[in-house]
Amino acid sequence: MRESRFVNLTSYCIVEYMLQDLGSTDIISDDFILIQNDYLDVHQIFNPDGSFNKTRNIQDVTALPIDGGRYVYLDSEKIPDYIDYDDKITASTISGFNVTLDKVRFHFIAGFDFNDFRALVLSIKNKENDTKLNVFSSILFNQDTSGTLLTFNPKPLYITNAMYDRYIDVYVPSIKNINEEFNTSPSQATTFAAAITPKSSSYIGFITNSPIIVSIDECEIQENIDTPIGVTYESYQISNHFETSVSQSNEFDGVGAYIDESSNGDYLEFFLTFNGGFPEDLISILNRRNPANDYIIAHELTIYEQIGSSFIESSRLAFFQDNNFDEANLYRPVLKNANNAVSMSIDYIARLVNRLNGDQVIREASLIVNSPKKYGLQLLKLELRDKPQSQIVYNKIYKKNFEATELFIDPSQSSVASSSVNDTVTQVITKTEYVPLFFNSSKISISNRGGLVTETDNMETVIFPNGDLRFILSPFDNYLKFQLYTYQSDKSVPLDLNINASVYRAVFETPSGKIKIDNLNDATKENLSNGEIIFNIPESSSTAIFESQNNSFYITSVAKDGTETMIYNGEWRNPSQQSDVNAAIAVIKAEQDALIQTTLTEINDSIKTEITKAERDIVNSYVDIDVPGLVKKKVRKAISAVNKFGMKYPTSIKSSKKDA
Repeated sequence: MRESRFVNLTSYCIVEYMLQDLGSTDIISDDFILIQNDYLDVHQIFNPDGSFNKTRNIQDVTALPIDGGRYVYLDSEKIPDYIDYDDKITASTISGFNVTLDKVRFHFIAGFDFNDFRALVLSIKNKENDTKLNVFSSILFNQDTSGTLLTFNPKPLYITNAMYDRYIDVYVPSIKNINEEFNTSPSQATTFAAAITPKSSSYIGFITNSPIIVSIDECEIQENIDTPIGVTYESYQISNHFETSVSQSNEFDGVGAYIDESSNGDYLEFFLTFNGGFPEDLISILNRRNPANDYIIAHELTIYEQIGSSFIESSRLAFFQDNNFDEANLYRPVLKNANNAVSMSIDYIARLVNRLNGDQVIREASLIVNSPKKYGLQLLKLELRDKPQSQIVYNKIYKKNFEATELFIDPSQSSVASSSVNDTVTQVITKTEYVPLFFNSSKISISNRGGLVTETDNMETVIFPNGDLRFILSPFDNYLKFQLYTYQSDKSVPLDLNINASVYRAVFETPSGKIKIDNLNDATKENLSNGEIIFNIPESSSTAIFESQNNSFYITSVAKDGTETMIYNGEWRNPSQQSDVNAAIAVIKAEQDALIQTTLTEINDSIKTEITKAERDIVNSYVDIDVPGLVKKKVRKAISAVNKFGMKYPTSIKSSKKDA
């Protein structure tokens, strides 16, 4: 998956840099040619000519910067080519690496006349750790290469009231991925980044997270380089240089665009996304940073109908959204040729715009619908041969004038049963259908102490302390029900969730960001005052969660000002890991059994201490007076019986001192 970032390079060119995700398996194993350019003391890489279909970054369309502000064309058909001719240029082959590629698209505005220049040079550069430049591509666009490089866009790009209908694509090594490999490898010398940044017998590597440099050089003058060997090489003098940078990472990494057909009807749902959800939190945060900030979302949909192999633009929708950022936008397209269309294609551009200064974050998404007939000019209708008519249905009860059963019917019912044969009784029958909902219930404590609680059926249920919860999450729709407890006065009591009047969320970690789902907020299903809270995890979210290697789960509280704090954390398990859940329950029960046993032991010891003390007091009371030894012996014998059988002290013994 690639994340697109747009940067404005010139008045006629916008660059779309599509960064590949870390750890992507979209790789090539083709060779690279590494150039050491002693004119400018830089490295430069490109692929052999056989890799054109994969990268378009090959020698035969590459320009090499030399002295005097010039580029020389590395025409591979020249014999010898310029690399072999110039002794300040050294080439070596880099092979044996699996390399992830970023895609870079140079969009050109409609009507731009390329004839104003002899050549354009499109470059992509990164900084090595010694601050020297490494040129990842330097594409020469002139009359010889234009037919190979330039592509007309059947779906033009519309940005800032301009249409961009042509582009040039080039694929270069993903700087994020090769840098990550370099920084984490136990043997950096064996990485691709080390291979393309040689330094004597060592290597340099690249500056981590340094911005990517993208540039265009306009060349108005073409000069020939004549050589003593009789071969002429083409060079181009730079007249204007334009340069910009693309950040490798920023705070808008979690921003995306979503469009799909609705599961609730024949229409489309689309919206700007943030961390996989709606963008209301992002816009709230951005607007709070500066009271003058005013972020809105600009939506642009372009609908195409595929007639045969051609894509025909059917309609376009553009509008600004300045509220309701917590729900999807709805749109039903109308196709003019739905009966003949093979498919419908929708291009969606979402722009996060700050009306204060015009800053924009642009994201793209697309959708292909293979059955577009339902979006035709007329809705599909099912014609019935016989038109439906209203029918009145009566429930009629026929009976004889006398029935023995009336003798056994409740009086209130017998009045109805005594109606004549011709009477008609109309009954309204209400039929209620119930949809089964299965709740995955858990009891959790926001403190670090667990416990057991007795249910109405005398069954004991485990209360998981913070961090110990393990529960099953299925790859389908899930209803998760939790009852939150807190620890007060040496016992677990339900936590009143109405106190803070907050929104509560279930949060899951996924590779594409956090999935956040609000509680049902339905008083018929959850009881917040008693700590009960329910989350509905739809199948689409469950599928995304199952792709994650991170089993972390959080319950958070969102205040009215947007502040989100964690109140509980635990872990989910898939159905095949039921043993993990059982083990977690067993641990809590074992801890509670041990605690109960300890408490009983302490109580027993306390009782024994009290009995011993009582025994000593009684004996001492008889020592203070002069009583026969036989009386003292009987007292001790009675106390021994108390200790052995748990008997109460006899009143006659307790009053013996008075009697004596």
